[in-house]
Amino acid sequence: AYVELGLLDEVDKALGASGKIPDFQRFPILVKPTESEKNAMAAGIIPGITVSAAPVQMTADGKRIESQKVYVGSIDRCVTQAQLYELFSKFGQLDKVLLQMDMTLGVSRGFAFLSYRDPKDANLAIQTMSGQMLAGRPLKTGWANQQASAAGVVEIKTDEFPDDMNEKIQKVNTAMNHLTGTNLTTMIGQVDAAAQQALLAAGPAGALGIMPSAQLASVADAALDMALGVAPAAANVVPQAAAAPAAAIPAVVDAKIVGRSNDPTQHILVHNMFDKDEETEQGWEEDIKLDFEEECAQYGKIMAVIVMSKEVGGKIYASFDSVEGAGKCAKTLAGRWFDKRQLRVEFVDSVPGSA
Repeated sequence: AYVELGLLDEVDKALGASGKIPDFQRFPILVKPTESEKNAMAAGIIPGITVSAAPVQMTADGKRIESQKVYVGSIDRCVTQAQLYELFSKFGQLDKVLLQMDMTLGVSRGFAFLSYRDPKDANLAIQTMSGQMLAGRPLKTGWANQQASAAGVVEIKTDEFPDDMNEKIQKVNTAMNHLTGTNLTTMIGQVDAAAQQALLAAGPAGALGIMPSAQLASVADAALDMALGVAPAAANVVPQAAAAPAAAIPAVVDAKIVGRSNDPTQHILVHNMFDKDEETEQGWEEDIKLDFEEECAQYGKIMAVIVMSKEVGGKIYASFDSVEGAGKCAKTLAGRWFDKRQLRVEFVDSVPGSA
């Protein structure tokens, strides 16, 4: 069995129990550090512990405030836990990196969970590293599903960034270059000259598209116009007299509301899980399917997962063995941001036979 202790001081006490006979059995127990700890120590990094201490934030009722966990997926098997720490610790106080391993084969399962002290640092890591190439694979990042917090701990997340985000991104870029020989991919080449100036004026963060939502939206529009070869909006102004009748404005759908929640079934449809035009690696559909199963199996037994890889909209159908399991999964995923896309979920009557 693997046991994760809450405090560093408790590790020595646990190791001290090795060789002793507990009350519940007649033979001594064996306690030792995990192999991952030994490997990390050899690299100068202790999982779950950082070298520099930062002040702990507390709530009014004495609970410790921690950032909600960060999920990092699509990690190549050659990438180690120590390398992830080296890269992601540049965003801020990183307390823990847990690279998930296949205990039978002894290889990485391709995803990890990160624990930051400050949720602003965590959000910066999510937004910066989404889609960045590491060992030939584009990383997928997002807030991990929130589990029941440990006693005395409150986990929070935010859409804000730290004040020193430009300095931190520069450090990350240096670490990225050291690990891969390449720098972080920016948006500079994807927009016209005017939008480029807006990005560059915001510093390293702006070059990555990390800026206030309204400003980023205008830059994104410019990037889309450039890709489609559309002239700037000012050149397409229609005279008032010739203007066409205004179309009805569609109602805004709240992504956090599960579709057909008044008529739940065992089957759900999740939108915006991926962009098929951005997926280039062979077998990416299977990787996404496995990631989904790993993430959602906690809500109930999954009977089927269908990745609609040939259709637009990033759709995944999932079938559970019970309405309750499907409901828990739908409620958790609805409105969640994943890889810079907001997920939408709805109940459906059935799942297709194949993609």
